[in-house]
Amino acid sequence: IIGNELRERAFCSLVMDDQRKMNLIRSPKVEKVLLKQNNKVRAYTTGTLCLTPSNLIFIEPTGAKETWVLYHHISSVERLPLTTKGYPLLVKCYTFLILHLVFPRESECVNVVDSIRILSHPEKYEQLCAFQPPPHWEQPRHSGWVMYDVVGEYARMGIPNQYWEMSILNAEYELCDSYPSHLCFPKAATKDVIFGSARFRSRGRLPALSYFYKPNNSSMCRSAQPLSGVSKRSTEDEQLIQFILQANPNSSFMYIVDTRPKLNAMANRAAGKGYENTGFYNNVIYQFIGIQNIHIMRESLQKLVEVTSSEQLSMTHFLNGLEASGWLRHIRSILLTSLAIVKAMVDEGTSVLVHCSDGWDRTAQTCSLATLMIDPFYRTLHGFMILIEKEWLLFGHKFSYRCGHLNTDPKDVSPVFGQFLECVWQMKNQFPTAFEFNDDFLLTLHDHVYSCQYGTFLGNSELERLKMDLPSHTYSLWGLIWQRLSDYLNPLYDEMSHQGVIKVSTDIKLLRYWSGLYNRFNESAHPRELVEEKVSAIAQQNVCLDSHISYLTKVGSLIMSGKLQYLVLYSNVL
Repeated sequence: IIGNELRERAFCSLVMDDQRKMNLIRSPKVEKVLLKQNNKVRAYTTGTLCLTPSNLIFIEPTGAKETWVLYHHISSVERLPLTTKGYPLLVKCYTFLILHLVFPRESECVNVVDSIRILSHPEKYEQLCAFQPPPHWEQPRHSGWVMYDVVGEYARMGIPNQYWEMSILNAEYELCDSYPSHLCFPKAATKDVIFGSARFRSRGRLPALSYFYKPNNSSMCRSAQPLSGVSKRSTEDEQLIQFILQANPNSSFMYIVDTRPKLNAMANRAAGKGYENTGFYNNVIYQFIGIQNIHIMRESLQKLVEVTSSEQLSMTHFLNGLEASGWLRHIRSILLTSLAIVKAMVDEGTSVLVHCSDGWDRTAQTCSLATLMIDPFYRTLHGFMILIEKEWLLFGHKFSYRCGHLNTDPKDVSPVFGQFLECVWQMKNQFPTAFEFNDDFLLTLHDHVYSCQYGTFLGNSELERLKMDLPSHTYSLWGLIWQRLSDYLNPLYDEMSHQGVIKVSTDIKLLRYWSGLYNRFNESAHPRELVEEKVSAIAQQNVCLDSHISYLTKVGSLIMSGKLQYLVLYSNVL
């Protein structure tokens, strides 16, 4: 009875929300709309454009093809100058689908633009479609929400031990509201040292353990930049860094890896933030790497999309545009930084502290990629989901800001998580048998980070998600992944051949353009069938053949025993 009541309430809530959204749609159906075909200069298809509470749908006249676009996948909508064909509209999506629409009347074009802008970027989380799932959803509500056990995961690394311990000082998020409730610090660090360090770090994001490499006791910690300015210092912060160093008895020094260009860090120092003064931190080697900020990355991706969506693209134009966008150079710089962390921890046996400005963008990228190279567990499908939970969700990557879930400042939007997924894809290309998951898994993650159909990536921190009580109101993406596990398995995966550390090559000749992501909606640029797709098809065919052989074997045994003849006679009598 309770289940029926909940379903009825959910259905009523869904109806009310759909009615509210329909009230925002002034032109729910527009006839004789032109849709320009990709990479064809004068090719248009005439059809009907429908606006539903959650999707934009273009229906061709025969009904043979429908193009569905989630509002939350739409990154921008732009009116273009009037043409002889009508009033054009350019719709760009985070999935790299681009729609060129032409309306016969200006009023309809204006109405559609206004509706898309409101529905694609609502004002409140509760207005996202994750909070209004269909009443007959295909997976249990609780599925996927209890997958990650933070204490158990650190125990797998060997924590607690004689040098490190779990802390509940942030249980009420008083230490840092964008950090997880459970943190790991050196045993020698007192409460006063920990809180003092938090006061000296941007947004309270003090150094905390990200990964512990048990074979040589080296550790990777992450934080935000210090509030050092030109000459400020913090005794507690300096002590915490020394405790991290001393927690590795195999090394007499440690690295502080600043993922920013030095010029950017110096500019932050002038604003009262900056970077650690090595004169105050003993036995520390400071390294600037040079990964650009979110604004540079956003502009770089925009340049890349302009090139890949150009009409009648020549090889020269494409290669020059790819180089001018700087996109692969940025991917390479992220991989270079991650590789430097791996070499410090594994080869030198040295601990590393990683930070950028606030420690939730470039720091998340490099720490998670370094961990992925070191620990084969994270290269499994289950381990990869845990890695995202640990390094991205719990350590406070601002998913809702970076992915534009709500109507916020567009300057906060940047493809930080998408770059991480692309770096993983580059690693998969070099080590095709080292990862349990396939490319479809990465594409699914990329799309659902923006789709807002699941609660997994909503919010900007663990505290925000707790306040929204997401498990009670939304579904988890991990539940969907587990339900369709076979769709995301890599048939080339060889668990035994890659038990140790893998080190990705950053040779520019080995980095590739991800056509499967950026050109997947371009019908004229379909990539060749991937090896893993071909192997998957063969594996499925083998399963079918095995099943058929098993069936024939059973039939043969029945024939030999004389039972089959009896069954045939009995069925004829019936």
